[in-house]
Amino acid sequence: MADPAPLPPPPVATSVSSPLLTAGGIVLAIGGLYFGRDIFIPFALAILLSFALTPLVNWLRRLRLPRIAAVLVAVTLAFILIGGITFVVGRQLVQLANNLPAYQTTITQKIRSLQQSAPGGSVVEKVTTTIEDLGKELSGDEKKPETPQPRLGAESSREPVTVRLEAPKAQPLEMIRTVVGPLLAPLATAGLVVIFVIFVLLEREDLRDRFIKLAGAGDLQKSTQAINDAAARVSRYLLMQLVVNLTYGIPIGIALYFIGVPNAVLWGLLAAVLRFIPYLGPFLAALFPIALAIAVDPGWTMLLWVVGLFLVAELISNNVIEPWLYGSSTGLSSLAIIMAAIFWTTLWGPVGLFLATPLTVCLVVIGRYVPQLEFLGVLLGSDPVLAPEERLYQRLLAGNLEEAVEIAEDYVDECSSREFYDKVAIPALRLAENDRQRSTTDTNYRRLVADTAICVVREVEDHVREKAATGDEANEDTGEGRLPPAKAERPSSVLCLAGRTELDRAAAEMMAQVLDERGIGARVLPPIAVSQGALGQLDLQGVDVVCLSYLHPQPQVYARYICRRLRRRAPHVKLVVCCWNLAPGAGQTEDLKKQMASDAVFASLETCVDQVDAWVCRPTSPSGTPPVLPDTEQAQIAALHDLGLASARGRQFDEVSRKVAQAFDAPIALVSLIDEVHQPRSSTPDSSQDTQAVQQTSHEEALDAYVVAANEVLVSEDVTKDARFADDPLVLEKGIRFYAGAPLRTSAGVVIGSLCVIDTQPREFPEQNRRRLQEMADDLMAQIERRTTEDQSHTADVVQKGNSSTEPKVDEFQ
Repeated sequence: MADPAPLPPPPVATSVSSPLLTAGGIVLAIGGLYFGRDIFIPFALAILLSFALTPLVNWLRRLRLPRIAAVLVAVTLAFILIGGITFVVGRQLVQLANNLPAYQTTITQKIRSLQQSAPGGSVVEKVTTTIEDLGKELSGDEKKPETPQPRLGAESSREPVTVRLEAPKAQPLEMIRTVVGPLLAPLATAGLVVIFVIFVLLEREDLRDRFIKLAGAGDLQKSTQAINDAAARVSRYLLMQLVVNLTYGIPIGIALYFIGVPNAVLWGLLAAVLRFIPYLGPFLAALFPIALAIAVDPGWTMLLWVVGLFLVAELISNNVIEPWLYGSSTGLSSLAIIMAAIFWTTLWGPVGLFLATPLTVCLVVIGRYVPQLEFLGVLLGSDPVLAPEERLYQRLLAGNLEEAVEIAEDYVDECSSREFYDKVAIPALRLAENDRQRSTTDTNYRRLVADTAICVVREVEDHVREKAATGDEANEDTGEGRLPPAKAERPSSVLCLAGRTELDRAAAEMMAQVLDERGIGARVLPPIAVSQGALGQLDLQGVDVVCLSYLHPQPQVYARYICRRLRRRAPHVKLVVCCWNLAPGAGQTEDLKKQMASDAVFASLETCVDQVDAWVCRPTSPSGTPPVLPDTEQAQIAALHDLGLASARGRQFDEVSRKVAQAFDAPIALVSLIDEVHQPRSSTPDSSQDTQAVQQTSHEEALDAYVVAANEVLVSEDVTKDARFADDPLVLEKGIRFYAGAPLRTSAGVVIGSLCVIDTQPREFPEQNRRRLQEMADDLMAQIERRTTEDQSHTADVVQKGNSSTEPKVDEFQ
């Protein structure tokens, strides 16, 4: 009895509970940040300052200063700078407070002018009355007539007595507590920040190692990259933000001084500091100077100048300076910055508003390197979540033609249609094909993707033509930049065939559109055109190159059959197989080319188009190309079976090949049949001559195919100078220099192969030799048919006698 099958392992609980653990950890972290804000706020400020002071400490260390001294000097300079700024701001605030009573008259005059600005009454009074009336109507209150109150005797006429309660005089200790108490919390925070900054700078390497040990989980590379990335992003953000704020605050302070706004230095510093607050900071910085301009100037000119100043400064800073300096320094999206500001302000108050962006940058970096927190990088980061090909595939899958065309046109405007197809569109079709292989999409979705992709190709084609037309109109004035007419008018033809599915057809349409831009005429046929029944009906007249398009990961099985049939019908046509699901440069193209019996295999649209362009531009042979014959493969295979040659081997014609080689004093002679799987072997005239026996491979198939297709003697006295074969490595690889072949025709006129003579040196082959070679081929076919007739008669006699041996004896042709 067989052992019972082992039970499957129990499911791993950690994988199921991992999201719950992550969510629970996040909730606990938020709670800890909120309740421990008295400790975490100084520590976060210290970390932020340490990022800013680390370059200064490193510079001092390079000056041979000890670490402790370098840290103390850097911290001292930093807090002297902060203290100096605080002192200047304080003096400006005191001066502003002393001048406020002087502005009261101007404010009163402006209020009265507003009240008297409208004829017939005060604007403020009218607005106020209207609001009050509307409020009473909404509340349902109405004015009721006053009723006289009854008099209650003499006591009712007495005046009310005013009672005033006075607090006892404060004691000195209470006064100190009242004044100093509110200052203790900021001073304590500042002291903690100073201590934390000093120790973080002193123990920077030790803290880094401990963080790597805790968060690295054994992966030192990722944890180190995370620390370096976070440090680089935060340091760059702080530096660039400081530069942006200075270029914003200093010009505003100078401009406010010339406009006449009091305390211009204060407002310039305030604008530079408040701009650390995202989005809300510039508005707060402008609010105070605007209010002061209203209070100082009796008119409205100063107010307009101040408002215009902040608008111009904000436009220049947002649209010129920030894009130039920031670039991708933070890696945060705009929505993430707003949400981070709200989140950290809710947790830590105004200090959280200043720290929102640096802290969120650190969270995004952690999300990039910690798989459990990857969603942070997706939600908060500015990097595109989907690759361009994924975005296009999603639009194609949804049938959203408008957005797909928008993606395509934007990419074409930046690069070119060829790069768009090569880097975006064809990879998107590859994703669709991979989904088809996994059976994750049904036929309707695949057809929708293919149809939408073809529509995108049509729109891109129109877009390119519009751009070209616009360029031509512009070039009519300059006379430059137009393509040479010969490039656009050269006669050529390329046939792009879809290999198996509608997705292959969409890729073929893209290739045809790029070829059309190159001035190469191309037409596309659907997958039904390469089916077994329709393949023989292909119109190959005037076709120079046939390109087969495949998105299937293994197209060899399908492409080899098509290439062999096309090679027999039109041997002069170049056969290209485009394997779009093959990684470019994978080193497999040579093997695939041999397997599929094609002239070239490409995985990149760029290299394919360049090669097709080179083939089409090359002049054709002076002697022309052989005609394209109708598909007679079935008749040829039937003739082979009738003659008993369907399973013939090269050794069965060794003696014939040897006699032909001796007759023409050639080292190699071959008998080639169109349906052979094992290729025939060459034969030599005798051992004294410099001859060799080589196995025929696909290198000779191209030459034999010309003979079969032309149905006449083909002679190439020097293959290297023959335009039909001069660039064909499959022909030249074995050192073939001379070729002469005659067709093997049955009595019914069906060509089933060729009899050829090959030499490794160029040679002449006069007309009488051509006739003689054809006569030998005809004699061989006559012997084969006669032998077949005799065998059939012999078989009939044997059948009558009860003998079942019917195999023809092809060896007797020797």
